[in-house]
Amino acid sequence: MEILKLRKSVRSYLSSPISESQCRTLRSEATFVDSHEAGLSFRPVFGNDAPFKGVGRSYGMFRGVENYLAVIVDPTFPNAMERAGFFAEQWVIEAVKLGLGTCFVGGTFSASHVDTFVEVYEKIPFVVAFGFSDEKRTSFVARLASSMAHRKHRTPRDFFEGDDDAYQAACSNIPWLNVALEAVACAPSALNKQPVRLRAVHAEHGWTVSAHTLDPDKFAIELGIAKFNVSFAVKGVWDWGENGLFFPE
Repeated sequence: MEILKLRKSVRSYLSSPISESQCRTLRSEATFVDSHEAGLSFRPVFGNDAPFKGVGRSYGMFRGVENYLAVIVDPTFPNAMERAGFFAEQWVIEAVKLGLGTCFVGGTFSASHVDTFVEVYEKIPFVVAFGFSDEKRTSFVARLASSMAHRKHRTPRDFFEGDDDAYQAACSNIPWLNVALEAVACAPSALNKQPVRLRAVHAEHGWTVSAHTLDPDKFAIELGIAKFNVSFAVKGVWDWGENGLFFPE
């Protein structure tokens, strides 16, 4: 949980170069996804600000972005967007361990200026900006957007689907429930919508949780991000898809 809490959305970066050892680790993490996940390709790009260059693209939200992870998805593969979110968050946590700041970026970058080859059938639904944080220089627009996004503080309980009686019963049957809910609360999402909810389920192997979103057509990436956080904090594996079950170790 402490590592998940260290991850914050950083929108202003120093020009300090990333070390070669850090670059190797980030490339290795991306290569693992390329090798194991059909329909996904992760490509770290260093020293290139083209997708964020110009006020028209970034709306003053980002400063000094020179490094980003290009997340390339073939949407014809099953659960491709959800898996992209899951493994991008896994990559982000490794970057956080290296002392780097990160930010998921969905709408305020130019996909046509991403410095990598993309097949006609592939999409870049988002990139992950990363580098050394310079939050002291965060622009006024970015600070305003951040304060608006966080104006409503949510507690872990808010991410449970059910009334208070159902929540209390779930806590009695699932000892790790609040850890899982706190992990969901830490998950980044577009405009801080945090659309993922957990529900208690009595499955064949006992009590567990399922995960769903407020809008399955819009929030598959966020679903994947939240699922990674739960599996990282609690340890276990998920079924993919809306209402997929979690299987703790």
